[in-house]
Amino acid sequence: MEGLANPRGVSFGPDGWLYAAEAGTGGDGPSIVSGDGQTVSFGLSGRVSRYRSGVQEVVVDGLPSLAPAGGFGATGAHDLAFLDGVLHAVLGFGANPALRANLASAPGSELLGQVVSVSGGTVSAVADLAAFELTDGPDDEPNSNPFSLIALSDRFIATDAGGNDVLTVSRDGAVAITAVLPKGSYQPVPTGATVGPEGEILVGQLTGFPFPVGGANVFAIDGIGMIDVLAAGFTNLIDVAYGNGKLYALEFDSDGLLGPNNTGSLFEIGEDGIKRLVYGGLNSPTGLALGVDGSIFVDENGVSPTDGRVIQLAPVPLPASLPLLAGGMTFAAAVGSWRGRKRS
Repeated sequence: MEGLANPRGVSFGPDGWLYAAEAGTGGDGPSIVSGDGQTVSFGLSGRVSRYRSGVQEVVVDGLPSLAPAGGFGATGAHDLAFLDGVLHAVLGFGANPALRANLASAPGSELLGQVVSVSGGTVSAVADLAAFELTDGPDDEPNSNPFSLIALSDRFIATDAGGNDVLTVSRDGAVAITAVLPKGSYQPVPTGATVGPEGEILVGQLTGFPFPVGGANVFAIDGIGMIDVLAAGFTNLIDVAYGNGKLYALEFDSDGLLGPNNTGSLFEIGEDGIKRLVYGGLNSPTGLALGVDGSIFVDENGVSPTDGRVIQLAPVPLPASLPLLAGGMTFAAAVGSWRGRKRS
């Protein structure tokens, strides 16, 4: 896929198409100051595109979007999931949820920070994550930027990169905190999420300022909200994916957001407790999906308003004698296989 506007999450639908969420390019509507200090303006430029057998098409457009002048690094449609065959999307916000009222003159702006469903061309609100963070979130200074969405059999799991928490969303739109990621000397900033082999929720960590190299983890959250550091030593993780018996972690910027480069890397996390570099030099990657045949699909140029794309990476077996070790990272508790580990 190519020509995407700030692509983020990618996911296969039950129809076999590969879907990509596009955060859009903002617009010329009302503006607010986002959590990172930028002035961002509203527009209905977000969309969802899909691809199959050489055909790329837009299936949903007119979704809410916020972006600075020029459209780079927009906030909007961040991820996709299907529940009962119905397409759902999570829309980011990236600021104090109270500021959403400043956009109220623009129809559609109320959907920012929400999980929405898309059926028959109609976009409907399902759950207001931003409003939840404002009234019930864990931070004294509320911020909401919903980022990842997973559909389970009877509910959704969403990460909020602004609220630093993982949320459960019921079918009727009720929101509850599943887990609050631990804070250290910087904000945790949860990003991509996936379901692990034991049904646990696996969550990648971007980290907040100063975006330390090697400071990001993959967390595992069990059914009662207990958090375990599954893997450590990553930099600015943007997505994780589990499939075909393999767990992958995608770095958005492998030398840190304050470093001179803007290329990321894809790692496989083995059962031996080692992370292995699979691909490097990916240009601002922002999303990750796995095909049933083991193929890997990655968003590139994920903060570009015009040049976003999805590329397919063919599986590359690593010779047993030549593992590509990246720092020799082992799992935090050194408890053996990540499939069969015990939590503390």
